[in-house]
Amino acid sequence: MLLRTFLCLFFFGYSSFSTAVEIMHWWTSAGEQRALQTLEQHLKQHQIEIQINPILGGGGDNAMTVLQARALAGNPPQLAQIEGPSIRDWDAIGILHNLNPVAAAEHWDEQLYPAVIHVNKTEQGYVALPLTLHRMNMLWVNNQLLKQLNLELPTTQAEFLQALKTAHQHGISPLAIGEQPWQIAQIFESFVIAYGGIDFYRQSLVELSPEHIRTLAMHQALQALREVSQWVSFTKNDERWDSATQALINGETLFQLGGDWILGELLAKKVKVPEAISCAPAPGSHNSYLYNMDSFVFMASKEFSYAEANQLATLLADKQFQTNFNRYKGSIPVRQDIALDTFNLCQQRSHQDFLYAAKEGNLVPSMTDSMAVNPMIQQAITNEIFHFFRNPAVSEEEVMKRIWAITSSN
Repeated sequence: MLLRTFLCLFFFGYSSFSTAVEIMHWWTSAGEQRALQTLEQHLKQHQIEIQINPILGGGGDNAMTVLQARALAGNPPQLAQIEGPSIRDWDAIGILHNLNPVAAAEHWDEQLYPAVIHVNKTEQGYVALPLTLHRMNMLWVNNQLLKQLNLELPTTQAEFLQALKTAHQHGISPLAIGEQPWQIAQIFESFVIAYGGIDFYRQSLVELSPEHIRTLAMHQALQALREVSQWVSFTKNDERWDSATQALINGETLFQLGGDWILGELLAKKVKVPEAISCAPAPGSHNSYLYNMDSFVFMASKEFSYAEANQLATLLADKQFQTNFNRYKGSIPVRQDIALDTFNLCQQRSHQDFLYAAKEGNLVPSMTDSMAVNPMIQQAITNEIFHFFRNPAVSEEEVMKRIWAITSSN
């Protein structure tokens, strides 16, 4: 407590920043914007002028391209949203401010979950500020359509595929999907867990073990993805994931498979969750927790000093701010000392599942969502899955060969 007080007195001795603080991110949906508003309001309350710079593209690939270009040009934003191994890559370049004073004051080594520490802390200490924990392997269900079709909530992969088929046979769109490679690959990840289990997923898509690629479990996951491709069409030819969520809200589709940022969208649209749209772990993956997390890096420049970075980080590490941000984002907090009694029931269940998975060793980072492998391999595998999904002429064996070649070259 004394250390935190000292830091506040020291850092807040800087009455203003030399320029407006630019924040680069890819939070552009209604739910994400609602969470972002809490950040804007929080900083403005402390007389910090900000410039929000959203980059369209839900997976963040576009934002990373822009960030790289601006860093090379010597004009980086002060803050940038970032995920996973990319944090270490940026740290290796040597242009990130470390946040060790704030980490010490906030007792991050004790208060953050180990998985969060692993991502945000390098040999230099803490070089990123963690904000959210998202669960990827989630199923979102339009309860009215489920009842109309006289179906039970699917808990196994076989039940899920049968439910999709039943909806299709009754002229109801079974699954809301946007036309983006990462959305298809995200579904595939859940299928890999369902058919191969958590250890198989870790070995094949995190450790990139070539001998685990051309296997029965991988073939089954791809076969299931092929079945899905025959029953669904992209949501109104709109690539955005939140457009797919709107179709779920409108009763135009039965399910959506995707991360719990979908919850943030539902809450922003005033949907009753779980009464109208319910949540559950993706079928066949109940004991597993496939995650990603959002972090901010603070990029060093002549216009953004170490003291300013830690002043800003002190505000964004605030317990109440992080509580509010996660509640609107649909995620769970990265801090162990935040109670979830004011959060949605889906978030409370997700938190319980996270704790159980952590205890059992069933937490795994998402390959698709930038948490597990380097960006080049991630993009290569994701593109192969998307190409397979869209092209019926591509066989399961062919795509396994291509993914095997990617992992073998790693």
